[in-house]
Amino acid sequence: MAKRTTAAEFISAWRNLGSPELVAKHLGISIRNVYSRRNNLEKLHGISLPSYSNDRTGRQATDENLPKRGIRRIAKIEKGTVVVFNDGHIWPNRRTLAMDKLVLLCRELKPVMVVCNGDIFDGAKISSHPPNGWEDRAAKRPEVFEEIEAVAEFMNEIRSVTRKARHVWNLGNHDIRPAKYLAIHAPLIEKVKGTALDDHVTGWDIGWSLMINEHTMIKHRWNGGVHALYNNVLKSGVNMITGHCHQGEVRAFTDYRGRRYACDPGTLMDIGPDSPQVDYTEDSPVNWGSGFGVLTFDRGMLLRPELCEILEGNAYFRGQRV
Repeated sequence: MAKRTTAAEFISAWRNLGSPELVAKHLGISIRNVYSRRNNLEKLHGISLPSYSNDRTGRQATDENLPKRGIRRIAKIEKGTVVVFNDGHIWPNRRTLAMDKLVLLCRELKPVMVVCNGDIFDGAKISSHPPNGWEDRAAKRPEVFEEIEAVAEFMNEIRSVTRKARHVWNLGNHDIRPAKYLAIHAPLIEKVKGTALDDHVTGWDIGWSLMINEHTMIKHRWNGGVHALYNNVLKSGVNMITGHCHQGEVRAFTDYRGRRYACDPGTLMDIGPDSPQVDYTEDSPVNWGSGFGVLTFDRGMLLRPELCEILEGNAYFRGQRV
């Protein structure tokens, strides 16, 4: 008769092994019981127990702790799709076409992993941008708690349509604004639960970066400017997926070591003059793209990244209107 496993033992085994097959073998129970127990524990404790191994070979993802608060997530993917989105700068009651199509394609593509690559939060009222004079729209900017609620709702929606995927959130500079603001103005409440954005969004593995198969780095930002993508892939020596610049672009670079890619999936915002999140641009043209990215891995190799782009009020992916 198999030994009864406590909830703490099961959760520890899952987080260490990250695979239904490996957990079943380790605990001496059936895979069916593993799935059932995981689902029950997630609901009971309000936690997420994502699968780390996608190729069923037993190779598992691990987490590598870096100095201070930085964490690099690590994953192994032999074959599958990864959806990457960044720079949502989400405001309450402002649902964009890119957000809608992201949910739709996540449901259809059934990715093995979904990556929020930073700046899902905006922080309009604690922004580094000063008011635009007496008639500034600051009074219409959402409160911090309203933005946090909108971010949590959208991130939960993404999880709900990709339940079998692993969910990773690389923090962006806007995402740390609430904690940064409090650290400056109210340092005595450090470590109080609820003072960081990620206290309000559950089910996502949070860190600064994600390395897939030791050759594809996903992080919010590195080099800036119009040549950011080229410099990223040239200087890093690996494929680089970054946000921050809102470019919506894919670049390739080939040298003696082979071909590698750089991609900025763009922004989930509307980028027209009526978008309040970009009021600080003073109606200047911006070299931005609205949309998100799709990464495809085959035999462990990254194929050319693809974009779902918003063009003139329509979404396009792989040459077809979505």
